[in-house]
Amino acid sequence: MDAIHFNIKSNGKVSNRGIYVVLGIDLEGKKDILSIVIGENESSKFWLKIADELRF
Repeated sequence: MDAIHFNIKSNGKVSNRGIYVVLGIDLEGKKDILSIVIGENESSKFWLKIADELRF
């Protein structure tokens, strides 16, 4: 799990947004992206929501 933050221009306004990526690696070493989410802020509650969504 990791995030990178960018300044994004939308509707004439610039805002700081994060792109949050969850990467999984199987037993054979194959990598797979499990989730990519664009959000405004990074917090423990946000990551908990992402983890809960991956359980299903």
